[in-house]
Amino acid sequence: MPNIAIVSGLSMQIVQMQRAIKLQANKVEIYAHSSFAAIPQNIDLIYFEVDNTASHIESLEAIASIYLQTPLISIITQDKIAYAIHSIRAGATDMIFLTGNPVKDNIEIANSVYRGLKKRQKLIATHQVFTEKVYESIANNAESSDTGNFLNQMQQAVIVVGQNAKIISSNRAAEKLLSNKHHELQGKDIVDLLSLSDYDIEKIFSSGETHRGELNITHLNHEITIGYTLSPRFLHNGQQDGALMLFKDITQEKSLRLQAEKTEKMQTLGEIVAAISHEVKNPLAGIKSMIQAMLLDMNAESENYHYLLRIQQEVDRINTFIEDTFAFARHKKPYIVKVDIATIINSVVTLLTENLKENHIDLVKNYADDLPQLKVDPDQLHQVFLNILLNSIEAISDVKLSGRSSSFIKISTRELEISDGSGPKKYVEINFQDNGPGFGQSVFEKAFDPFFTTKPSGTGLGLSICYKIINEHYGRIDLKNDKSGGAITSIKLPVHPPSRYDK
Repeated sequence: MPNIAIVSGLSMQIVQMQRAIKLQANKVEIYAHSSFAAIPQNIDLIYFEVDNTASHIESLEAIASIYLQTPLISIITQDKIAYAIHSIRAGATDMIFLTGNPVKDNIEIANSVYRGLKKRQKLIATHQVFTEKVYESIANNAESSDTGNFLNQMQQAVIVVGQNAKIISSNRAAEKLLSNKHHELQGKDIVDLLSLSDYDIEKIFSSGETHRGELNITHLNHEITIGYTLSPRFLHNGQQDGALMLFKDITQEKSLRLQAEKTEKMQTLGEIVAAISHEVKNPLAGIKSMIQAMLLDMNAESENYHYLLRIQQEVDRINTFIEDTFAFARHKKPYIVKVDIATIINSVVTLLTENLKENHIDLVKNYADDLPQLKVDPDQLHQVFLNILLNSIEAISDVKLSGRSSSFIKISTRELEISDGSGPKKYVEINFQDNGPGFGQSVFEKAFDPFFTTKPSGTGLGLSICYKIINEHYGRIDLKNDKSGGAITSIKLPVHPPSRYDK
């Protein structure tokens, strides 16, 4: 029975589509846009509901790059040609348009399933022919020049492993990705390279099963993630003769997947927080009103009076926390205007002039000339920049900077291009750098998670709100430590955001 996945939000149209596919004797499951990583590798067909949002297009590109042998069909529910163009550019092999008419839609779904499964068979057959060709060449003579030429012509990184788990051969793509020469890889133990467990070794070299995994390595002084498949290879007589490792750089795909998962998690958490905040604020208001009424009738010098004052302070503290969480959960649509980003930064700096003087912090500005204006919500970006600068001031003031004559915060801007699956795109980057203590490892892992904080009295929502705002502006926010010490918070905002912004 073919396995089919639908990546989509839950709606009546999608439920109807799932039912129509099941009627054709197929197994089908629905996955959220941020949960496509849970789709099994051996899936036969993937449907993806797409609109014009950047996150959907990025997820579609990630799926197309991961599930190479699975046809990818985009689902379009709005009569807009742009959606079709973007989905094809992102890697979709086919598409269907759901009109809302059950009869027409069911016919279209049935036809697309038929086309998709036929294409799946062709892809599998092509892969098998390719694999058999590789195995045949290796079986004849793994060290022959013909085999070496054949492997080196492949753009896919390949490593040939013997039955003793030692590397026999590799092609140029593998050596380039691993930053090693052929003689450096040859003879190495694949178990050590991949940190395989005893169970994995048994599965591959004894049971003849395929093993998939990820590995973090350093490539050209950068940390990257490679995704690999280690498959057993067999001789003509059926005897296993080692394994074949195919792998590629999946750093960008993994980053997109994690970003989509974080966005989905924050949206879900926001809805929960909004419901809880509403239910808690009402009882708190009642408690505070009764405390205030009791205080009016009590002697201000009495012990009970001071007890009630402390209770009222704690109620106020809880109420402040609830308001912060509600602000995080509430979805406020950005009010988009064209502005100079330096104007927003300078307005924030003006507010913090006294804070900087009190903490003896020098502010350094390095703005690039002729930066393009950006389509943003000035108030929301004001909130982001204010939060980042306050964090820097607090970090610097909390430590004694031994050996440093002064403390500083440097703000710089520049225009840059970042390439993705659809080509280079222009961004404006804003960097906030300080010479404080820098970020700890736990901060890198959880900084943008709601309620995570390293401050004794913090709510852990400041950076979460910043992340949410920048994400809604189709930008990105990153944290890193400077080599000379201190922290850098980098924000990148698109010069030409998606068309949804202009509506």
